[in-house]
Amino acid sequence: MKRYFASLMIVSALAYSAPIFAQAPKKIAADKQRAAMWQPAKGQYYFSHSLVYDYENKADQTKGTITIYLDPVSGGMCFKKESSFGKGGKDFDFVIGFPDGKYIFCGADENGKKIRINEAVGALKPGPDTKAQAREDFSTYWAATGNKRDDFGFESLEYNVSYATSENKDTVWLAKTPFNVYPLYGLEFVESAVAMPTSLDYMHLLEPNQLVAEISSKDTILKLKSFGKDPITISTKGYTAFKTE
Repeated sequence: MKRYFASLMIVSALAYSAPIFAQAPKKIAADKQRAAMWQPAKGQYYFSHSLVYDYENKADQTKGTITIYLDPVSGGMCFKKESSFGKGGKDFDFVIGFPDGKYIFCGADENGKKIRINEAVGALKPGPDTKAQAREDFSTYWAATGNKRDDFGFESLEYNVSYATSENKDTVWLAKTPFNVYPLYGLEFVESAVAMPTSLDYMHLLEPNQLVAEISSKDTILKLKSFGKDPITISTKGYTAFKTE
């Protein structure tokens, strides 16, 4: 599943497509409950919104819905087993990720003991050279169609993408968000056994505020179904810290 997306693309004569948005998206204010419910020092996290996608993985012949919970203030995201990664991480109950590359995995070991694993993914903080390469790859290999639309308050732009290994062409819509989406893309780099039902390996290609709103390809169909208030509270209490070597 893990792959460097840009390396598979071919150059098109009309491929230059620097992203152009009319205006910056409006920041999402913290709701009234966050001040009391957001207590990381006590292992408690509050997520006020959710991103919901419909997906179909034609290669695996699977389809369903993915829900990703969001704290718009910190950019933290929560992935619950029953509503996101499912069989892609059977040993974990949920995963919490942050834009700085910190991930918290809560689940059980082979003996059924509740454990908590903390991981830091350096890929979420790319250096200047990586950022420069990402911008070059995007402007070279993604062709803007000029089509725009509104996705739940976010302005989205449509792009055509080609691949070196086939003549297939994908269509991808990117929405500009006021929050960092790297915790979603960064799951592809985490060593722990968690994988989403469909790959979202865009870490070293897209900017941190470019959310994939739709993919239409030979093997994958993904579409943002909704975004809005959907508050949940997640606690890491009861999960014993487990140190990985």
